[in-house]
Amino acid sequence: MKVPDKLYLHPNYKGEVGSMWLTVQITNEDVEYVRTDAFIEKAAQFLYDYNQKQVLKHGARATLGCGEYTINVHEFRKYMEGK
Repeated sequence: MKVPDKLYLHPNYKGEVGSMWLTVQITNEDVEYVRTDAFIEKAAQFLYDYNQKQVLKHGARATLGCGEYTINVHEFRKYMEGK
């Protein structure tokens, strides 16, 4: 069984947080919860893609020579995982 990346907690008619967990958002009042590992993976993929665009824009040699162009995805992932 695949675990969803997001879960939504739907409030009851009184506006209190109910006990119904959903995998899709029904209303704007639903509270969204995202799995930590899914969030880290999505952010790391964004940073990796950003680095690739920087290489295309500035060239590999310039990108390697200047740390301002890229982000260390491995260090980001370690930091977010608390290691």
